[in-house]
Amino acid sequence: MNTAEYKFFIADCKKSIENAKDINIEFDIDDITLKTFQNYAYARKIAANLRQKNINHIDELLISFEKKFNENGAKVNWALDYDSLSEDIIKILIEKKIKEVNLFESRFIEELGLLKILKNEEIQINLQSNNCVIFEPNYAISQTGSLYLVFNSAIEMEQVLSAKMKIFVLPVNNVLKNIEDVELLSKLYSINKNREEYLPLTAFYSVKENDENNVELFIIDNGRTNLLESKEHRKALTCINCDACKKVCPIYSLIGDMPYNNVFTGPIANVVLPFLETIDGYKHLSFNCILCGNCAKVCPMNIPITDLVIANRNMFYENKNIDLPDRYRINILKKNLISRKKLNRAAWRKEFLMKLYVKRKITVKRPIPKFAKISFSKSKNK
Repeated sequence: MNTAEYKFFIADCKKSIENAKDINIEFDIDDITLKTFQNYAYARKIAANLRQKNINHIDELLISFEKKFNENGAKVNWALDYDSLSEDIIKILIEKKIKEVNLFESRFIEELGLLKILKNEEIQINLQSNNCVIFEPNYAISQTGSLYLVFNSAIEMEQVLSAKMKIFVLPVNNVLKNIEDVELLSKLYSINKNREEYLPLTAFYSVKENDENNVELFIIDNGRTNLLESKEHRKALTCINCDACKKVCPIYSLIGDMPYNNVFTGPIANVVLPFLETIDGYKHLSFNCILCGNCAKVCPMNIPITDLVIANRNMFYENKNIDLPDRYRINILKKNLISRKKLNRAAWRKEFLMKLYVKRKITVKRPIPKFAKISFSKSKNK
């Protein structure tokens, strides 16, 4: 690959590896899962099916939620990406003559770049203010038209719920049908994220008649419909951001967050970033994987991350997103690997051909393994 993003990625990986400690991919939650669930595997299956069903019917759930939310006197604002969102939020703040905001950090708010947007408009960030808050709910509940909020502290809870002006931002995929579904998903998130059975402080928020004009909800796409269009890749939208996959990934354990240059990092980033950003800018991440399968084994939503990485690679190859020299090598290897006659060649011939096909700079530090003198097929037939 010959993109600037790939070169920066490799450079950052080298820096990270130089400072890396021993690989640590231990992730033991057996004690807490046994305490919380009679059958953890079954709980994961139920939760995964639940989320997948909600994603498959996301259009219906969004329409139903908007209707319920509007009945409570508020309005849902729709945003395609962070550019349109920033324009709408700044417009509201100017109309309301708001000059300072309490911005609560979250992964999605970082993805949207709201801190930078507010600073560029010279709007002050006041973490003690309850005049105007910007907050990300965990879920929108279609059944009730309410929002499920999770707080890190009692002070944070008080600031958000008592704020005179509330601006909520929510990714389009985080909509649930029933309020009862929240408990199972929250437990799985808390166990995998923090090794705790319950989240610290939570609340269901519904708009009241007296604050209808001081609540704004933005539901943002920001590239997620690109994943939704693929029946296979939409499974990635069920992710609950628990980071379990990161904790067992040997590659992430070595390189950490820096090389990704994005709020999305780790195994799930290898799948979603080519869809959420650009293929040319992030296609290299789908090859940043040794296909060990650890991530898929621990994912509480049973997302087949390894399969999706392979699907990405196939898609890039078929759509010719891979550079011509790399496509040539793939074609040569494919022809040799699917031919029993060629696989049964003498070991020295196979080693010679591999050295021709594989770049010299790769084999300097990573010598090609020696081929067996006799192939497995031949030895079996003897």
